[in-house]
Amino acid sequence: MTASNTSILSRIPSLRSLLVFNAAARHLNQVRAAEELCLTQSALSRQLKSLEEHLGVQLFERGPRGLRFTQEGELLYDFTSRAFSLMGEGVSRLGLSTERHTLVVSVARSFAQRVLAPRLGEFVAAHPQIDLHIDIHRYYADLESSGADISIRLGGGDWDDYHSVKITDDALVPVCAPQVAERMKGRADIPDDIVVLRNREREYLDAWMLHPRVRRIPVEGRMSLSFNDSATLIAALEGGIGIAVSRSSLVADALDAGLLVRPFEGEVKDGLDYYAVSSPRSRRNAVVMLFMQWLDARFASGFSADTVRRTAPR
Repeated sequence: MTASNTSILSRIPSLRSLLVFNAAARHLNQVRAAEELCLTQSALSRQLKSLEEHLGVQLFERGPRGLRFTQEGELLYDFTSRAFSLMGEGVSRLGLSTERHTLVVSVARSFAQRVLAPRLGEFVAAHPQIDLHIDIHRYYADLESSGADISIRLGGGDWDDYHSVKITDDALVPVCAPQVAERMKGRADIPDDIVVLRNREREYLDAWMLHPRVRRIPVEGRMSLSFNDSATLIAALEGGIGIAVSRSSLVADALDAGLLVRPFEGEVKDGLDYYAVSSPRSRRNAVVMLFMQWLDARFASGFSADTVRRTAPR
């Protein structure tokens, strides 16, 4: 080993300390990170302190509500999450033969269209040996009888005996096209001719109106337009037809592209998020675990808070 290689190795922290850091960074909570790693909270805290001393920088700000990244910590997390994802992919490939494999993923329709489909090319390009079947559904797929290996569904994460990966950290937010927001600018009320769009199957507007500290979106005396599918509703919003309350994950890309904006501040949590769920029979299936690991890494940082919280200029 050359002197330069020895010098590099002396600067790189241990793999264990980076693993501990990565778990703490994903949860931003020492208790949950310690539970995941089967450590005591004090042992985890010592590992983090040791890593900070080794690097000579502070990685987290500690507070009563958990951890917050410093600039250095956020940068390190970006690199470690990609590194562990790459290592996991390499190890998983060792367990796959050169034969073709089929993976059936049942996905809620709106999430499939608005979030998953635009990102699937990454997985397909990395794993050409896997024939990926996406089964679109409106309701939960029964993992024991439907033939699906993984179900991506909206819920509270309370599926006993099933392995799940949380994909989103959702809030309910008001959204509309920029030209609709322009008509509201500087007004205390919402003009009567702005249409309110509603989802008949998931009435997010009702949850919004029940919250005491958000701006009202009145429906009395104005036209409303209803759908039974969020993806279609969002497409109508992008066409400039009106305003609606939507799940933040479903509109994050449209907000990022400027197709939609948030006309005013405020968000409501309804306790639901999108999860990828696999059954006990699939737990040791290398292909299933490969896709679950990809989802975990791809959505580890959720959707940009800056994007989701961006409001239209006043």
